[in-house]
Amino acid sequence: MVLNSLRNRAYKRAICMRLSGNDPHVKVPSGGKTQRHFNMAMFALMGRVSKLDGVVTQEEIDFAIAIMQQLSFDNAQRQQAIQYFDQGKQLNTDVMKCVRDLVRIIRPKTELADLFLKLQCQLAYSKGEMRLKEKVLLREVAHELGYDKGEFTRVCKKAQNCLDYFFAEPRGYLKHAYSVLQLKPGVEVGEVKRAYLRLMSRYHPDKLSVDNLSAEMLQQAQEKSQAVRDAYETLCGYRKAL
Repeated sequence: MVLNSLRNRAYKRAICMRLSGNDPHVKVPSGGKTQRHFNMAMFALMGRVSKLDGVVTQEEIDFAIAIMQQLSFDNAQRQQAIQYFDQGKQLNTDVMKCVRDLVRIIRPKTELADLFLKLQCQLAYSKGEMRLKEKVLLREVAHELGYDKGEFTRVCKKAQNCLDYFFAEPRGYLKHAYSVLQLKPGVEVGEVKRAYLRLMSRYHPDKLSVDNLSAEMLQQAQEKSQAVRDAYETLCGYRKAL
């Protein structure tokens, strides 16, 4: 019993560090029952929030994938999370029971409860706005997590502010950023940095022999290196805000 308690405490601390961005590379130990309930509630609720308006968008899928990356899921865990997400889309799935089961383990108004609610609100805003059905559902979730209406409103505002910068750009900004870095959506964080360093070494004017470049070629290299830098900063900023 004591061993399980220590293991669950270490798991909760690690995923808080990852999801908050304080230490995105900390090793996540096995969390046993806590891990199962957290993953089930997280992705089943995401599936429900995404499907409430009838259409699951690419932005919502990208968001869910980003959370899987932040939690350092292996292939089996990803497949399980996708299954939870798909189950959440079905109206006969009691997602609120999943939330209540989770709250009994993580306790109301803890750091992990706060992160859980914040991420669900960010998902709702990933399409640009939170719709009424989504707000009603997440208000109920907030209540189960121990937050009153005013606290829920503050979490919503914070979540919206985190994503406002990114949605000020064209809706396909993520797809474009991955394309510039010659990557497919859903790659690991390390792959993004490696692609950035590889392309910067190819295009950055400081890495080129300026004597052999025309003014036009130098300008093109500067534009390409700037595009690579912008794409990298966009993806890093997006993941950090999640």
